[in-house]
Amino acid sequence: MSVPSAPRALVALMLLSSLLLGLAQAALIPPFEGFDEHGHYSYIQQMAETGHWPLLDARMSKDVDDYLALAPGPDSIPRKWSHHAFFTAPTSVIATARDWIQSSRPQPRPFTPGGIENWQAQHPPLYYALLAPVYRATRTLSFASQLFALRAFSCLLAWVGLCLVAVAAWRGAIPERAAAPALLSIAAWPLLFPMWFPEMGRLGNDSLVTVFAALLFVLAWRVVSVGATRHFILLGVVLGLALLTKATFLPVVAAIFAVLGLHALFGDNSGPRVPRLVRLCLAAAIMLAVGGWWYASKLIETGSIIGSSDVVRMHASGGLIAGLTQNMRPVDLLLMPWGFVASFLWAGTWSFVVPPRLFVLPLVVLLVVLGYGAWRILRQRGVYPVDGFALLTVAAFLGALTYHSAVALSTASGTSPAWYLHSLAPILALLVGYGWYGASQVRWLKAVLALLMLYPPLFLAAMTVTQALYFAGCAAKLPERMYFARSSGAQCLAELPRMIDNLSVLALPGVAIPLLIAGWACAIIAMVMTIRFLTRQTSITSTR
Repeated sequence: MSVPSAPRALVALMLLSSLLLGLAQAALIPPFEGFDEHGHYSYIQQMAETGHWPLLDARMSKDVDDYLALAPGPDSIPRKWSHHAFFTAPTSVIATARDWIQSSRPQPRPFTPGGIENWQAQHPPLYYALLAPVYRATRTLSFASQLFALRAFSCLLAWVGLCLVAVAAWRGAIPERAAAPALLSIAAWPLLFPMWFPEMGRLGNDSLVTVFAALLFVLAWRVVSVGATRHFILLGVVLGLALLTKATFLPVVAAIFAVLGLHALFGDNSGPRVPRLVRLCLAAAIMLAVGGWWYASKLIETGSIIGSSDVVRMHASGGLIAGLTQNMRPVDLLLMPWGFVASFLWAGTWSFVVPPRLFVLPLVVLLVVLGYGAWRILRQRGVYPVDGFALLTVAAFLGALTYHSAVALSTASGTSPAWYLHSLAPILALLVGYGWYGASQVRWLKAVLALLMLYPPLFLAAMTVTQALYFAGCAAKLPERMYFARSSGAQCLAELPRMIDNLSVLALPGVAIPLLIAGWACAIIAMVMTIRFLTRQTSITSTR
């Protein structure tokens, strides 16, 4: 497929904007607002201080208990203070919390188990072992500064995943037919799908998953096109390390082995079948040797191969069918798909400050347009094995989310979110790139696509301000709503200095605001440049 390649300056500008905005997110949100962040922080602290990962029924760090006793926590966990109630409390309460969060520590606090169960014990240890040295290097800083350093390092990991695909496309490691779509879309992914920033600007192993997804995407091309033994060895190592990072990579493993197995058996010019199948088995053996031991230990320890606390509760309460019969409502079958879409596009942080659904609609339309464009491209020139890998990854991952949502529903624990898909951006961005170029083939869709592409940065700016006002205690949420009244927000903007001072109790607005301004300006310029590039690009022609 011959398509014009995006200018390197444009790609670099998009990558720079995503880095700046990601670091701004890390500095702006209060402690533990990231999804499951108190569990991730506790896991890192335990690894850094004791050298051991938490086991089943382990307790989180007492630091988590101490923080939640003094300062506001996210809406999704039990806490003493909401943000609104905290900033209407006596000044002595606020001053005590500010001192605990913002003052440097003369002596490091040792890891001491607290009272909250750390269900993050289900996660493999690689990400936490990687961040343990960062924790040790920053343990005398203030709690806010240390948390920012840990988040920033995690955010950098995810950003490196984006850069790896871009560099691979520039250096010719990805075939020409896919290099241009992959290059443009991987750089623009965070600007098209703003949920990237809450997902990656926090503590969480999804950032390291992104690195391995990028390595796997590049390796998949080499395995399909060259198929040398060294590529299969590297494939096994990357998959094993990815599995030692997070169990969400299991659907990706299933997708890559399915595609490579079919290609070895039936692919054109794939060479003798037996040697390719032997090399594929070699990759599987290496993967199991590197990462399989963790899943075997979880199976022995919990009865679940991934050690999921939800699966353990499901079996304790009578199994999947019995739990669904008791707890699932018919409407859940409709709410589940919408929950996947909504949580992928925007869920905010663990306080779930989200806009009215009408404001998410343009993001949904953008997703539909990109899907239509990708369908046009794949229909025109067929599905190459790595294209099939991207498609099968989406299908396998959504199937796994559906199963885990059923498990959660059986224990009355809600459903699973789809923001985890952002960690697979290096694989899925190829489809987005096809969607961009495919939609640009249709004259009337070019104008629609141009308008839709400008919307996500504007949406991100509006939601960043809205979340900041909420964290600063601007107003409580409306009854049974996830957002607060526009009149309250406007009133708080009139008292902006007080709001920034409130935020400085919990976070680092002095760091976040310059990063936000610079990153958002780069994002707008990059999107305008991208629109001009796409409107001038020639029609895609198919090559084999």
